[in-house]
Amino acid sequence: MPRGARLGPTRIHPRIDLSQVTYTANRVSTAYAADGRGPMVYGKYRDRGYAVNPLIDRVGTAIPENVSASDAFRIAGLDWTADKRPAFFMGADGPVQAPDHCSIVRSDTNALLGIHGAGYTPVQNDAMVNLLDYLREDITVENVLSIRGGRKVFATASIRTEDEVLPGDKVRRYLHLFNSHDGSSGFGVFFSDVRLACANQLTYLTGKAVGTAVAKGAGLRCKHTVSVTEFAQKLPQLIDLERRSFRKSIDELRALTNVQLTTELARRVLEQTYADKLDTPIKDRTSGATRPRTIADLKEVDVIRGHFAGDTGLGIRDLPGCAGTLYGLYNAITQFETHDSGRAKDETERARARLESLWGGTSAKRIDRARQACLALV
Repeated sequence: MPRGARLGPTRIHPRIDLSQVTYTANRVSTAYAADGRGPMVYGKYRDRGYAVNPLIDRVGTAIPENVSASDAFRIAGLDWTADKRPAFFMGADGPVQAPDHCSIVRSDTNALLGIHGAGYTPVQNDAMVNLLDYLREDITVENVLSIRGGRKVFATASIRTEDEVLPGDKVRRYLHLFNSHDGSSGFGVFFSDVRLACANQLTYLTGKAVGTAVAKGAGLRCKHTVSVTEFAQKLPQLIDLERRSFRKSIDELRALTNVQLTTELARRVLEQTYADKLDTPIKDRTSGATRPRTIADLKEVDVIRGHFAGDTGLGIRDLPGCAGTLYGLYNAITQFETHDSGRAKDETERARARLESLWGGTSAKRIDRARQACLALV
């Protein structure tokens, strides 16, 4: 039976009707640890005068204006090379070299980054530096991020394109460069939109979605055995296309502000957003009986309701034209995925996992589904 048939409008939650909420003062948690075990991020956020994503601000260190890409990578501790060395395994009589494999090792610490086939050619960190330097007339580098000891590397830059959905509600488009030394990805780029008031990621094109991005002309990628020179030649045109398409994205978000949210509309959006979780039935531990999982069973929805109602929502209650609308619900969802998701007890580990999920995992897919569900109601 389709979920829409088994879950009526009144079952979204017995306690709160999202269309009849009371707005109270914001209470936003800043409990984000920075013990050095999570991602290292360096970005120009606070000195630009807008609210900061705790994932970036609390874990990283801001870099000043006019810092070159090479200096940014040096500050981030990424001024090392990924060295290709022989791979060994322990045989009966001692270490044995594996001729069909190689090890990729950090030159500064000798830390192992990955084991690959013998034909693997690493793309060095300075390839990102050179690419950012080549694009310096078109972009502004915002942060450099090292994950899992340098196994994954990201660089984020504004393409100097932003606009307002509502007065005071700025959205900016970003270019992200990504690379890995552990084989989890190739080398490539994608774009995303970020709501500056709270650093909520509103769209995504990354991870498994990079294939879609490439097909739509909104991303580039290559294998590690291919030169990245082509990126330098293609990116200026791609950035220009992104600047021109940005207007359409802003118009779509503005359309969401014209739709007043009802319980039924909220149900439809939340069902589509969390379809992956709703597809898994609930099993009674005692009897073994199963029943369909409903929205009322999702812990995410309680937090989202709090954000939408204004108790913890960033820029929802206080932004004229946002509260009570479909746009408000969309921002409550993106805030949860950007700031609240994750199950690890350690806050730094949660921050790292959340960021990776936003740039290529479950959170990215859910944000995209939420956006599509909201736009379908306009």
